[in-house]
Amino acid sequence: MLNKDGKKMVVQAKRYSKDVGIKAVQEVMGAKSYYKADEAWVVSNSYFTKAAKELAQKGNVILVDRDTLIEYILVLNAGSVKPETLKLASSSVSSKNGTCSKCGSPMVLRAGKRGEFLGCSGFPKCRFTTYNLLK
Repeated sequence: MLNKDGKKMVVQAKRYSKDVGIKAVQEVMGAKSYYKADEAWVVSNSYFTKAAKELAQKGNVILVDRDTLIEYILVLNAGSVKPETLKLASSSVSSKNGTCSKCGSPMVLRAGKRGEFLGCSGFPKCRFTTYNLLK
């Protein structure tokens, strides 16, 4: 459990070689209830099954998959990473010809707390994003 600015958050971290299923989402939902947390997250170096995504949406659980985790790391370490590395990493998580690599919908430019980023136009059904780190 994490506490920041008076907000409680429970986080389930999964290091899997396969997609993460509903069990992880169920566990974090239980922890959210038990600890009376404001937010629940499941973070993974992999991706999530369709069932896990559906349950997370119903249970208001934030899922952070491999691509989003890479984006967060790049944003947090932007000052300490070489520009060539950012280009390589950014191109590996961004989609080709302006379409979402997860669902095929067009990507749109958005503004967020951490700056501009490309987000799937299928939001909130599809939450794929790629931060525009190279201005």
